[in-house]
Amino acid sequence: MNGDRGAALADLGRARRHHRLATVDWFDSFYHAYLTALGVGVAIIVGSTYIPDEELTAAGAALVAREGPAPVGLGIAVLVALGLRSGGRGGPLSLEAPTVAHVLLAPVDRSAALRAPAVRQLRFGAYAGALVGGVAGLLAARRLPIDPYASVLCGAMTGALVALGAVGAALVVSGRRASPAAANLVALAVVGVAVADLVAGTALAPSSALARLALWPLTFEPVALAGVALALGLAALGLAGVGGTSLEAARRRAGLVSELRFAVTLQDLRTVVLLRRRLAQERPRGRPWFRLPASRGNRLPVLRRDLAGILRFPATRVLRLIVLGVVAGLALGAAWAGTSTLVVLAGVALYVAALDAVEPLAQEVDHPDRWAGFPLDAGGLLLRHLGASVVVVVAVAAVTAGTAAALGPASVVVPLAITLVLPVSLAATAAAAASTSQGLAQPKATSSAVPEFAGMALVLRNAWPPALVVVSLLPVLAARGAVADGLSPAPVAAATASIPVLFTGIALLWLSQRAPARL
Repeated sequence: MNGDRGAALADLGRARRHHRLATVDWFDSFYHAYLTALGVGVAIIVGSTYIPDEELTAAGAALVAREGPAPVGLGIAVLVALGLRSGGRGGPLSLEAPTVAHVLLAPVDRSAALRAPAVRQLRFGAYAGALVGGVAGLLAARRLPIDPYASVLCGAMTGALVALGAVGAALVVSGRRASPAAANLVALAVVGVAVADLVAGTALAPSSALARLALWPLTFEPVALAGVALALGLAALGLAGVGGTSLEAARRRAGLVSELRFAVTLQDLRTVVLLRRRLAQERPRGRPWFRLPASRGNRLPVLRRDLAGILRFPATRVLRLIVLGVVAGLALGAAWAGTSTLVVLAGVALYVAALDAVEPLAQEVDHPDRWAGFPLDAGGLLLRHLGASVVVVVAVAAVTAGTAAALGPASVVVPLAITLVLPVSLAATAAAAASTSQGLAQPKATSSAVPEFAGMALVLRNAWPPALVVVSLLPVLAARGAVADGLSPAPVAAATASIPVLFTGIALLWLSQRAPARL
């Protein structure tokens, strides 16, 4: 009987795949894959060939080999912690609604029904991790005196194993239906051990063992095999217990993920952000962190309302802002040390943080009827909402500056921070506000364009806001060059920042012309 049910389940899966593939336009799919591969390839070639990076000396490479496992291990621990948190909320599987409604409720072995989706999730994670790790290995070979092929290979293997470990950890937690509190506690312990490793200057954490695999081109250490075994063990353990996944959590995620994919197809960034928060079960606090003092009269009502909303940010969002600030600081510190391409990572981190900071403006955009009902200019009202958001982004930028100061000379970082924190914060806030207020991609925006360039127009529509933040950080590289030439870095950075400030002004002018999209 069980064999018949298993055969029926396999036949159903084959029929669904055949039906899905029958509706796929293969030429269009290959065309999109070609464009994606071309764009990524050009970016990698430019980043690894034409952006100048300084190669470390033998002493510097020895220092990386000795001290590198702890910081790399901390990054791995953070990814595993994210997997644990996802498992506590029913992830990482994203099943289709018919699978939940019919297959999981049928009298078949649930482990057999979920094993194939779990394998696909692990396979995709390993593929994506290998790509990211390979690119990281290629960039590392630009700075370290190592063989580039070995660096790419070890980076790809490390990335794939990290993804397997993170997805496997999520499957373990989800399959055993651990509560979100328990999953968060384990995630905190994983990150805490890695942080202790970093502070103590050791490399004893399990994540540090796996990090040694990425450093094999510098120094071969067999202890990395323990990290490999741990990652593979988590993946195997997750597959073994996948049948315990909560049906209720799977049903909730199925509906949200289908909506999320539709929003991504429509390029509606605001809907994507809201659905991601629902997936993470992220809700505003019932009580603010602290209450604003009473106001005399009705002065600055927009600012006070925005600050009141920001003070109800949940702890997870506040922690995310701090982590993004730290990531940006680490990336800028590495860029100052010579890895110029990491300025892009710092800009993306600040842009993502600003997307959370512009929540007051986003709430206004979410209610176009109310937005249009105020006796104010529509775009001018959006600009008034930016004040509180700039305060939040400045706080994140302060965390970034503090992290960078811990990596580099404070005598250089502090003047640079005083010079650049406000322009960069304004650029990040303006970019996030522009992305949020764009709304859906309108067909008329590309209907009159040359068909071959319509896709490029949509790419530019989504790419220019984060690019603005990256451009606002380029004065850091100019200041680095000034120090190398024996000049004071702050005046050079201030002069270079005039161009990003001009672009920010253009973005704010564009924002001031926005109006409610649906009336």
